[in-house]
Amino acid sequence: MNRPVLSVVALAVLLASACGEKKSAARTAPAAAKPAASAPAPAAPAPDAEVAYSSVGKRDPFKSFVGDLRLTTGAVVTRCNTPLGRFELDQLRLVAVITGLADPLAMVEGPNGVGYSVRKGACIGKNGGVVTTVRTGEVVVTEWAMRADGTREKTETALRLPKEQSLNLEE
Repeated sequence: MNRPVLSVVALAVLLASACGEKKSAARTAPAAAKPAASAPAPAAPAPDAEVAYSSVGKRDPFKSFVGDLRLTTGAVVTRCNTPLGRFELDQLRLVAVITGLADPLAMVEGPNGVGYSVRKGACIGKNGGVVTTVRTGEVVVTEWAMRADGTREKTETALRLPKEQSLNLEE
């Protein structure tokens, strides 16, 4: 029984002496490294004080910088709050166009099989596209995309009616 007690006491003495050496070395090192210049040195935290990380004023590394550009440039929100804003333009299919009116009307079908009517100025697509023209047989959608360098790029996409052969119309 003497042996385990002696080993525990010896271990405690070694740990206490090792901790004491680190503190004395940490306290003497800053004193020896002080510059001889007359400018006051920045205050260093006490060696016993706990230093905590603060993210105040720092950029989130997991957040896209393009989003920060939108906030600083004050760009218009490019997302649609309509049911058509849930789909990409490639997923939508033009079904019908009515052009004999003062304000032409078109009908697009989503991938879920539901039809939506659109007019000039309607918001459509995930990228915040706007219907700019409704013509015979097609609807033109304009989208503004934010590039990595902060500039905006205009893209026009035409949704066209399928050809008459694919509609299987009988005369």
